[in-house]
Amino acid sequence: MAVRVGITTGDPNGIGPEVVLKALAQFDRSADVEFVWFADPVLIADQAAALGLPVLSVPCVWPLPAVDWAFGRGTSASGQAALDSLNLALDAWRAGQIDAMVTPPLSKEHVPLPGFTGHTGYLAHAAGGEALMMLRGAELTVALATEHMALADVRGALSADLVLRKLRALDSALRQDYGVASPRLALLALNPHAGDGGRIGPDEQTWLAEALDTAGHEGLDVQGPFAADGFFAARSYRRFDATLALYHDQGLIPFKMLAFHDGVNCTAGLDLVRTSPDHGTAWDLAGQGLADQGSMLAALGTAVEVVKNRHKTR
Repeated sequence: MAVRVGITTGDPNGIGPEVVLKALAQFDRSADVEFVWFADPVLIADQAAALGLPVLSVPCVWPLPAVDWAFGRGTSASGQAALDSLNLALDAWRAGQIDAMVTPPLSKEHVPLPGFTGHTGYLAHAAGGEALMMLRGAELTVALATEHMALADVRGALSADLVLRKLRALDSALRQDYGVASPRLALLALNPHAGDGGRIGPDEQTWLAEALDTAGHEGLDVQGPFAADGFFAARSYRRFDATLALYHDQGLIPFKMLAFHDGVNCTAGLDLVRTSPDHGTAWDLAGQGLADQGSMLAALGTAVEVVKNRHKTR
């Protein structure tokens, strides 16, 4: 049985269509996968011609008006096209027409939807579940307790309960989606030097300690909280199957340094299988034909891997 993967457009003015075209050209078709692209076929053909890329025989679904596009600048129209494509893919998933969704980058700034903070939150609301933003690379897997949130709001959003829920979701995703029989998890600290025994904040000795204690009693293998700078500098992440960071840049800076060209953003914790490349729209590269497709190629492969692993555990 073929795995059916739906690909969204992302923002058509960025590098999304380019990296999809390049990745599909390289994808191993012996893997028994069927692709469908929720994109305006005229737009794809025109961009392929502009970039000197072949148009592939992947069906495009776009029961909507033609999309106006221009390389290198996000607009309300390009943001609307990205949102329309995402909704078409969601409808197909709900109807059982696709098994997984792969989402090229969009610009949150240009999506004309109040309160839109990105794919993860939008898909969590649409599909239900404890959504977990998890990024996987060859050397490091990192998940986030909080995602696209102002740093000033992070501490108010964090709690023992939230961290515990994210640890559970991370443990479950590693088992169900990636075949890790006994996940080993690391938890990062909030304060510098893990609070220095309470001298630089009490968090590590209070609610973070509570979360760790409860996780241990539930049978989760979690260690920490580790001071993030020393943890990454000493490559301690190699001793664990995944690391839970407490806020966006704490986890994403080291991840992108290690896995920018092959890292994958995975939304775990949902019935929906969704992956994405770990980069943005790259306005400055759009239209030049220079975008690297490695992360998109990895996102396609990871989506197929997760679907197959979930079938095995059912």
